[in-house]
Amino acid sequence: MNNRLALNILLASVILLASCVNRESVSTVYNADRVSAERLEQEGTIVFVRPTEYSVWGTKSIREYIEIAYERASRNEAGLLQVDLGLRNRGGQRFYDKEGPSFQVSMKTAFYDKPLASGTPQAVPVYETNWQSLRLLRGATEHYQVTCPLSSARYYQVTISELLK
Repeated sequence: MNNRLALNILLASVILLASCVNRESVSTVYNADRVSAERLEQEGTIVFVRPTEYSVWGTKSIREYIEIAYERASRNEAGLLQVDLGLRNRGGQRFYDKEGPSFQVSMKTAFYDKPLASGTPQAVPVYETNWQSLRLLRGATEHYQVTCPLSSARYYQVTISELLK
């Protein structure tokens, strides 16, 4: 008899809880906002995403540790767009973190035949590389080079993220 009472109480609790939950709060489908052409025009050719953690003292984003030593885009001997990028791990930049870590990042490059904000914010890449990892030792400059196999590519954007596993 006690088991039956406990089961009835549990069932009543589940029904009560289910009726209290707002249906919109458990929805897994949401409308995506479109990016404006003005915002795309403000983005550079190199973007950082996914900070490693948020803290009271600010974001410990990989952007705080990395500086761009050089960025070149040119046509190689075959007429294909080649991007050369130098990334330097400059170490910690805060009074409580002077050394900074050595770490790995994931990078990918999207190549376009039109500028990102060429009137339509839906610029589609003509070619996109897979995510590639790059180890950044503190104080060292690492070299990233990628070539688009399509000759129609004229523009590019490199995305740098924390290491994706």
